[in-house]
Amino acid sequence: MSRPMVRSFLASGLVASTLLAAGEARATDPDHVEWSKDWPRARLWEGISAVVLTVADAEIEPNVPIQHEAHWRGGILFDDAVRSALRGKTASLQSTASSVSDALYYGGTIGPLVIDNYFVTLSLHQNADVAFQMLVINMQSLGVSGLISLVAEHGAGRARPYTDKCDAQGHIYDSSGALMTNHCGTSNDFRSFFSGHTAAVSTMAGLTCAHHQHLPLYGGGFADLAPCLVMIGAATATGILRIVYDEHWSTDVLTGAIIGTASGYVLPSLLHYGFGNGHGIGEIRSGSLWMIPSVMGYPGGAGLGAVGLF
Repeated sequence: MSRPMVRSFLASGLVASTLLAAGEARATDPDHVEWSKDWPRARLWEGISAVVLTVADAEIEPNVPIQHEAHWRGGILFDDAVRSALRGKTASLQSTASSVSDALYYGGTIGPLVIDNYFVTLSLHQNADVAFQMLVINMQSLGVSGLISLVAEHGAGRARPYTDKCDAQGHIYDSSGALMTNHCGTSNDFRSFFSGHTAAVSTMAGLTCAHHQHLPLYGGGFADLAPCLVMIGAATATGILRIVYDEHWSTDVLTGAIIGTASGYVLPSLLHYGFGNGHGIGEIRSGSLWMIPSVMGYPGGAGLGAVGLF
């Protein structure tokens, strides 16, 4: 099953579960999982666009031709330096990077959808209203980043980094003469720009941070900061591993991260949550105590501390 089809199937199941579940939204209270009256609800056009984008993503991969020749080769800016430092030098290392990045892709996009939407919001908090709002926002953001990614991959025609190492038969060898994992001679050679893996996981990282910033899904405080940090780490690791695998240049990965962050965090903030009117990520409140994690500078370095009111 292709990656877009996985998202489409998952979305259908979650929509059905959400619409069939019972649940009442509580009165507006920043300590409870509820949809604030100050946040615009998902409009009809957003629901339609989420479905259309998901279907479009699923249809582009098998039906839109990929470039069969390079329109753009080589690195730009810092690409060559980053590739030299991070590229896996053995077939085993590149193969491991590929497998782990694929696992992060599937786990990083599907996991938060299932856990936060179904198990936490719908089952634990029994709030079908919030679960539905989150689901529409999630599928819209994933649909936007997926569409941009697929259009770029199919149309830009940027050659993969590994293509500069191919011999006449399309084989690639390491410095000791051992055969490497990648092989030249297929349409996959010309879809480097930009990293769809990184874009997808970055999108879900942005969504996770946005939802947990405004909804105390795990009770608030560090419990809601943790999933945001985990997803940021997963997105970062995914991007690095795609470079190790020699499938993408660093600028491909950086572009994917920017598209993902814009789709996953900026878009929901513009359409629903707003900026600066939610909980600080990791905010802790108890009586008169209010604290929030903060990067603290000190002579010779920096660290993670906390600021607050007592």
